[in-house]
Amino acid sequence: MNNLNGRLLKGLQLNPALMEGVKSCLFITLVAFSFNACNVTNNLYVNNPVPHGKGNGDVYLGLGTGIEPKIDSISADGGINSSGGTSMAPVLSFGGQFGVLKQMDVRAAIHLPYVIGGFGLRVGAQYSFFDASSRFNAAFGTDIAFNLAKDSIILFGSTSSLDTKSKGAITGDFFLPLSVKIDDNFSIILTPRYSSNVFFILKNENSDKINHVRLYYPALTLGIRIADFYLESTAVYYHNSFYPHLGVLWVFPSGSEDE
Repeated sequence: MNNLNGRLLKGLQLNPALMEGVKSCLFITLVAFSFNACNVTNNLYVNNPVPHGKGNGDVYLGLGTGIEPKIDSISADGGINSSGGTSMAPVLSFGGQFGVLKQMDVRAAIHLPYVIGGFGLRVGAQYSFFDASSRFNAAFGTDIAFNLAKDSIILFGSTSSLDTKSKGAITGDFFLPLSVKIDDNFSIILTPRYSSNVFFILKNENSDKINHVRLYYPALTLGIRIADFYLESTAVYYHNSFYPHLGVLWVFPSGSEDE
């Protein structure tokens, strides 16, 4: 643990920009709790099957997109109607991945829908089948996420917003990232994933009864990493249609096995 802390502090000292980014993200996170938030998943996955090695890791700051359930209409009696449709929303994400064993990493990310329109937390772990020196790599991992937020819904053409007091959402994923290292600064990552999502939305604005909106879908992500820059594109397959998601981020390394 002391070794990991030392490496993280070293990485922070070597990257002044990272410290400023961390301060900004923490400030935005605190501000988010004072705003009405939106129930949005984090579909910026940041897949990397290459193990960091025990005591090493990195953090990142990125902008991507997420899924939120559509509200179709609101009845005269206050009923909130949703057919299970979805829409796409922007997400600011701050996270990292750290090695706890030679070939096992843990990962976590904070995401802020609409930048300061909500708050979510994702944690997970993965086991890599090969060590960091391998040109090809593969891993198996799982994530679980909590959207600790409430919804603020504005209907098209409406002159006022409706606070539905959503109870949040839970997401559970399994994923299998595959990567090929072209050279030391260029890698391609392909990741199939299955995602299970449950959104908790009020059935009626005048009661506390909850409607469970469930979304289950497979997804395929293509990631390209060039040095510390990472570009990601995901295709979500839901209700016989494909929905694209995009993301870009900057990685701040805090250590490697080569050091």
